[in-house]
Amino acid sequence: MTETAWNEADWFDQSSAHRRVLEFLTLDIQNSQEWVQQLLDQIAALETGKICEWTRSGNAYYLIFSPATVTIENLLVEEEPIETISLQEFKEAVLKWQEQLDNSVSDLRNN
Repeated sequence: MTETAWNEADWFDQSSAHRRVLEFLTLDIQNSQEWVQQLLDQIAALETGKICEWTRSGNAYYLIFSPATVTIENLLVEEEPIETISLQEFKEAVLKWQEQLDNSVSDLRNN
């Protein structure tokens, strides 16, 4: 059970970089727990110094991960500015996304 539900609207309203993260999760990660785990594994590798950079290209977004930041580029809309967010904030969003997916699966099993 979650302590507090993630309010996506609040996240979305924080900044254009926060919106971009949510768009990336929605459009490129979707409901894939495997892809969420891949993100978390690579973030852990960055945090522990096992790797110093990682990139991920999806259907709509291209991301560059460093130990401090994540840069997100829209692949479909060239006029949209490239956004940067801290690795920690990105990780928090991925963990919340994972929690939502886990809760969705749990709800399906209980119905």
